[in-house]
Amino acid sequence: MTSIGIPALDKSLMEGLPDGLVILVTGSPGAGTELFAKQFASTASGKESVVYFTTTERDEDVTSTLEHFGWKSEMQIVNIGEQYYEQVLARELEISKYRQEGLKTKDIKRYETEEGEMRRSVNLLTSLTYEVSRLKPPFRIVIDSLDFFLEYYADRNVLSALRTIKAHIQHNRSIALLTMLTDVHDTRTESGVEEIVDVIIELERQRVDDEFKRNLLIRKVRNHPEKTWIHPYTITKEGITPL
Repeated sequence: MTSIGIPALDKSLMEGLPDGLVILVTGSPGAGTELFAKQFASTASGKESVVYFTTTERDEDVTSTLEHFGWKSEMQIVNIGEQYYEQVLARELEISKYRQEGLKTKDIKRYETEEGEMRRSVNLLTSLTYEVSRLKPPFRIVIDSLDFFLEYYADRNVLSALRTIKAHIQHNRSIALLTMLTDVHDTRTESGVEEIVDVIIELERQRVDDEFKRNLLIRKVRNHPEKTWIHPYTITKEGITPL
């Protein structure tokens, strides 16, 4: 069995999870999905290699959060967001600057043509799938978050990539955790993601008067519907902690 990083949650999930599963953690902004991802990543056993794919944070932000909570920070960080900036956004900013500075229309069109060709040649979804396929077992990966890929790539391509990643996870008896915001994507896309994954955990945050009420919901455990569960949680020096 593999620990998910939260003892009380492990206990409710058959004292941990079998190898080969893909976990989806969902929640609204501020609910703690990214913190959950780091807590999960830091709980790897000595034999597991850990790769943390981030789309929204700097490497040092990931590391400093791990160190703040006293969690293990020995892991490989693959910064998808930084790659996207360097390969796509920086070029777009350059074109915007040229427009403001009065570059000739024909030159702007040339840059825009080059930008379009560059966008077509840069496929970070394919890069993600390739990086995962190169990993040797046992390994533990985090993809924080799916929202980035669903924003920039066709939903069907993201779902296809997830199926490929899941097959590699299963074959190598390893484990993966994905994060995704709730109520952002269309119902069909969310259902497609939820069908592929094996476990769904939702972090729910509601404002009650002058404080927030937080609940952790286990919405799906493949082949174990009796394991669905809801429990209040808080965030302490230990991280996400069920009450």
